Amino acid sequence: MITKDPLLYVTKALFVCLALLASPMTFSQGVDNEIGVYYLISADDRNGQAASATNEQLQAGIEQLNKDFSILNISFVLLDKIYLTNDDVAGINDGSWDDDNEEQVRPFFRYGALNIVVADLDGKNGHAYWNYEATDTIEVEPEDLGTSTISHEFGHNLGLLHTYQSIDDGSITLLEGVNGWQYGDKVIDTAVDPGKRSYYNHCNYTASAVDNSGNTYHPDGFNIMGKGQNTCRNSFTAEQVKRMQRILLTDKFHLLNTFNSLNNPTCINTAIHTDQNLTEGFNYNEVAQLNSWRQDSYQDDFNWKYYNYTNSSSTGASSPQEGHTFLHIDASHELLSANDNINLISPCFTFTAASSAQLTFYYSMYGADIGSLTMEVTLDNGVSWQSLWHKSGQQHTSGSSWSLVTITLDEYITAPFQLRFSGQVIGGDKGDISLDNISVTASQLPVQEQVIDITIKEQLAVELDVSVYFEALLISATVDSEIAVSINNGEYAINCQADAYTTETLKLSDGDTLCLRHTSSVNYQEQVTTVLILAEQSFNFNSTTIVEPVVAPEPVALSEPVTIPETVTAPEPLTIPVPVTTPITVAITTPVPTPVPVAENTAETVEQQSSGGVIIWLLLLSSMLLTTRHRQSKLLRSV
Repeated sequence: MITKDPLLYVTKALFVCLALLASPMTFSQGVDNEIGVYYLISADDRNGQAASATNEQLQAGIEQLNKDFSILNISFVLLDKIYLTNDDVAGINDGSWDDDNEEQVRPFFRYGALNIVVADLDGKNGHAYWNYEATDTIEVEPEDLGTSTISHEFGHNLGLLHTYQSIDDGSITLLEGVNGWQYGDKVIDTAVDPGKRSYYNHCNYTASAVDNSGNTYHPDGFNIMGKGQNTCRNSFTAEQVKRMQRILLTDKFHLLNTFNSLNNPTCINTAIHTDQNLTEGFNYNEVAQLNSWRQDSYQDDFNWKYYNYTNSSSTGASSPQEGHTFLHIDASHELLSANDNINLISPCFTFTAASSAQLTFYYSMYGADIGSLTMEVTLDNGVSWQSLWHKSGQQHTSGSSWSLVTITLDEYITAPFQLRFSGQVIGGDKGDISLDNISVTASQLPVQEQVIDITIKEQLAVELDVSVYFEALLISATVDSEIAVSINNGEYAINCQADAYTTETLKLSDGDTLCLRHTSSVNYQEQVTTVLILAEQSFNFNSTTIVEPVVAPEPVALSEPVTIPETVTAPEPLTIPVPVTTPITVAITTPVPTPVPVAENTAETVEQQSSGGVIIWLLLLSSMLLTTRHRQSKLLRSV
């Protein structure tokens, strides 16, 4: 294992600052999806005397990259050339530099750009750092700059394996089958390559080799990651492209100046995730989400590694919790030292329209040298981090075990926040920590908090035992989900369909119209209440029946008139008609019936008519009595 020089911890920030001072072009690529290139070229002196590559070869390398990676919609531009001597890096200009000494060049790497070391390598066309090694560097021999070798090496830096990788994993039918993601180069749509340059005439396969099961190879000699000649290889498969796009988004976003090269994503420089659900399974075969979890590229010297198993025995997960691949820390790697932290950063979240939120994830901590895993949150764009969950030491007894963790995030949903996984190694080969299937979910605020109060005028003076219809309600929802509605002591119908009135619980959507009805009381001046429960809020709808009408008394029967000795013809008595009471029926056929306040007045009118008839009758009787008395008085006077 290489022991890190303590000074190397500060070289990233140091050389970024130096580059900014040296050139206004540095880290200021203005074109979207443009990657800046720094050439580090072996030479006799720092002025480029007897440099190993000419300007024409360097330019040919840029052009080759632009041609081969146009399928990813990215381009490359030369930012600067830096000449390195043997005084800078031992043996780099001796004509047979061993790339095992590549860490000696690290102080000259520029963060936020693709560093291409150009030197005469020791028997190789090129070499590359893997994406999980958190180093944006490849090495190419000068004469291979204008060939597919430069793209082949950058393909490695973006996570691609050779198409002839681990061909002994099984038969061709297995490696190229539906489970091919577990074997070989882990890419399903690449043809298995037997791995010998002599089998090709340029990029045309001319051999008839077979695998251990007798299956014939049919490789693609033009695939850039295969064994065809580097002068004619020119293509990537769709699944290879998908994998490289994922790494550019999650591991190497800084190459595209996504958040300004000197920054990790924060709530200031990235889009805020407001959707209610974000699930990430870290599967190479899936299209990467544009706003998902990313490596802490600016702070870390190593990344979480995508794979379908861990490389070391007796440590780490042996298979994904779900999908094709998961993330793990390769604790045995030479670039890691005791107490190193490897971070994974979430996008920025804000769930202002939610009542609660939670984080769930699966972890595996199997191995005798397991360090620790911490889940943290920041509310100040990474200035400070607060621990939400922590585990240290071995937690599982086999690589087949995964544990589920659920963390409540309710107190953070009202302000932008970010999450971070921080894995720490303590040294030793048995310390692989694994992560998979991370999900952040938010529960929407209860719909009742978005329902405006409903007030409908009470129906008054309603006839007995009739259907009463209320004003139609138009549902206007600010959420996409359906709204639950139920009713007590009444019926309703969506869109007011006459034959659809029901008492069952319904689901309402934005734009629906809801009509309600109930049956009025069978008693006079009695209220009936219907309760509508909309999004867990209750609203009352009332009707009150009419006042009981007052019935007029029957007329008093008159006694026979007094018979006078003299023949006196009394006038015929008047016949008093019995008043007729007409009931009033209120027919409610519109959403808002107009109350008809006539019932009480009608009763009053009947009373007035009845009283008037009695008065007339009494006046007539009084008049007749007076007439009789007058006649009797007259007879007495005449006697």
